[in-house]
Amino acid sequence: MILKSNFDEIDFNELYKVQRARSSFGAKTKTDWDAKAAKFNDGILQSDYIKEFLSRVDFTGVRSVLDFACGPGGLSCLAAQRVQRVVACDFSQQMLKFVRENAADLGLTNVTTLQRSFDDDWSDIESVDVVFASRCLEVSDMRATLAKLISKANRALYLTFKVGGTFVDSELLDVIERDVAPRPDFIYVINILVQMGYYPEISYINSYCRESVQSAEELIKKVEWGLHDALNDAEKTRLKWYFERGDKTHKNVMNWAFMKVNTI
Repeated sequence: MILKSNFDEIDFNELYKVQRARSSFGAKTKTDWDAKAAKFNDGILQSDYIKEFLSRVDFTGVRSVLDFACGPGGLSCLAAQRVQRVVACDFSQQMLKFVRENAADLGLTNVTTLQRSFDDDWSDIESVDVVFASRCLEVSDMRATLAKLISKANRALYLTFKVGGTFVDSELLDVIERDVAPRPDFIYVINILVQMGYYPEISYINSYCRESVQSAEELIKKVEWGLHDALNDAEKTRLKWYFERGDKTHKNVMNWAFMKVNTI
């Protein structure tokens, strides 16, 4: 007897929304990213993650790229050295300012910036050969967002999504003794894509981040940014103790699922 799978009866997009609502992590705003732009821009053009991402992109015959939620433009600017046209979109004005500065530093004239969010109208954004959505898909409706991205990709969508449900290192969560409800991780994205009729090619990128903090207060701010929540006095005290007794450079390893979605 053949047992029929109930995969198609499960609405993974709704499960994604439920898990996102349960998560301990709040959504970051345009103001949050404007304030963080300079930090994210530091060393972006030398980022090992950016180089690893681009090494997995098939640029054969590719003339145009849309880099959505592009941040300070590491992918946009380095991809622009290989294609005729790049459109870099982000909802943060400060991020786009750094895109333009980085493009100018590299002597690039083929990078266009456009301020857009995932929830905005995209009708004026032309379709391109490939679309990038790197480390940015913390969205309210995953299926709708993927559909918008795919609609602009004539050949392929390349995206990365976090493996695991937190951006705060587990060691630091143990230090502050906080239990967190995780974000939805990459498995949701894969299942949603399959239910949309796409079968992504999947690999993984390990991103090593050694971020030196100069004070306990800076470490506290780093953890609060990751949690998007203020720490209480007891949690701050534990982090201060951790900082004072330990290595001032904290190594944070993040694993990203890299997906290529063919759209032709």
